[in-house]
Formats: sequence, C-alpha cells, structure tokens
Amino acid sequence: EIKTYNSQDFKNINLKDYMLDHDEQMMNVVDLPKGIKFETSVDENLELSIEVITPLLLIIDEITINAIKHAFPDKTSPNNKITKTVRCIGNNTAEMIIKDNGVGIKDSSDINQNLGCEIIKSLTKQLGGKISLITQETGTAYKLVFPIEMEHTIE
Repeated sequence: EIKTYNSQDFKNINLKDYMLDHDEQMMNVVDLPKGIKFETSVDENLELSIEVITPLLLIIDEITINAIKHAFPDKTSPNNKITKTVRCIGNNTAEMIIKDNGVGIKDSSDINQNLGCEIIKSLTKQLGGKISLITQETGTAYKLVFPIEMEHTIE
C-alpha cells in the first residue's frame, strides 16, 4: 500500500517514508535471495516532489536489481546487504550513496557497462544529477548527487 496516493500533495513527499515503503515492495516483488537485507537511512525531513522522487526510485531499482543479480554469487551468505543513505549536503542538494557488500566490479573503468546502463544515465540526467562509482574495499558503491528541487515543477 503506497501512502502517497492518499495525499493530495505531490510537492512535499517525505522521502524516508517513501523509500522504506519502496524497500518493502521491492522485497515482495523481486525474488530476493533469503540472505539479502536492505538498510536504508534517509534524512527525516527531506521532502521531495514527485518529479524528483520518480527518477530517483527508478535509479535505486536499477542499481538494486544489478546488485541482486551480480554482487552476491553466494546467495546463502547471511550478511549480504544493500545499503542506501540519503542526506542533504547543502543548498538545494542531496546525496545518495547506494552500495552493496558483494564481490565488487572487476574493472571500475568499466562503469559505463556496469551502470546497467543507459537507463541510469538517462534518469540521472532527468534528475539533473551526477552519478559516480566510489572505490571501496568490498562491493560496489555509487554516489548520486542531485538537486532537491527541480526548476520545472508541475503546478
């Protein structure tokens, strides 16, 4: 059950509620191997409009599904995790870090293939954001920096 549809307000949607809701739906829709957990932490008071949230959730889906498919060859490991953190980093800008603790990407110069893609690049552009791969010891991590408000907002 998606809470937002009851709200008449498509301008100020609480991102944290929405993302936690989305995690739950994702778990029911995607055939999640038992071992994979989602951890999501989002600034409490981050309110976004529907045009920001829509591409953002689609980017999260793409990256999450990529991770589920590729990051955890050993599906039975008990600590497989996909972590998302979103926070405000100053004037009209938010940052999302989405990472898994899986096997990682062999060659990070290969980000274009990895990014699942054109879809993610196109959605990031739609958001007016920038996405990059973060180097870490284990797993794969992406950093997405995006504006909290769009200039062309629906009235």
